[in-house]
Amino acid sequence: MVGDSWTDFALGYELEEDLYDQLTKRYGYKITASNIAGLTLRTELEERRGFIKVIQNAGPEIQYMLLSLGGNDLIYPTSNYFTDGFDVTISSRLFSYTERLKTLMLYGNQLKLSLYGGEPLIWIIHGYDYPNPEKEPSCILSALNAGMSRDVANQLPMKVVDRFNETLKQLSMEIPNFYYIDLRRTLGGPPYSNPDMMTDCLHPNTLGFSLLAYVYVQKLKSIENL
Repeated sequence: MVGDSWTDFALGYELEEDLYDQLTKRYGYKITASNIAGLTLRTELEERRGFIKVIQNAGPEIQYMLLSLGGNDLIYPTSNYFTDGFDVTISSRLFSYTERLKTLMLYGNQLKLSLYGGEPLIWIIHGYDYPNPEKEPSCILSALNAGMSRDVANQLPMKVVDRFNETLKQLSMEIPNFYYIDLRRTLGGPPYSNPDMMTDCLHPNTLGFSLLAYVYVQKLKSIENL
């Protein structure tokens, strides 16, 4: 697994049981991981490259790579959605994200095959459920500071999440061995996830993560059985 704050909620501190915690503690998955809060796909590919250590440490039995990446690439900074326009900004960010995702999978598969042979990895990525800027507005502050109205800014995270999920769904139909898990509407949205299941604008609390993990595992099992 390579993941962001949905799999490393508080830089290793057990403040909430995130998706990684749920999968390993509740469902018993043994996961070799490189997870860090705030991770972007750009940083993972160009600087951190935790996926290399994951493949090396997992050993020749590795078959799956779980990804929790994209939220930070797509949402921040939100100010550009006001200054440059929503369509221009989201299209540009999704294009860059898509190209980097394809490159990550290419590098990962090449490394796996060079080390162990066999088949390429099966890549599994999840989309995010809906944020709740009314719970806590940190995810829209730069848009507000740039001049976006609060009503428009409140709808921004939902629009970004929907476009991101739509892109992942399309890619899963185009790229071999790439699967997408849709987690939307698990926590009560749209337009916002239930505030009682959120810690802040973007992050579920333990209850929220437990519900997301249940949906995630059911879909993961269906992929494993293909």
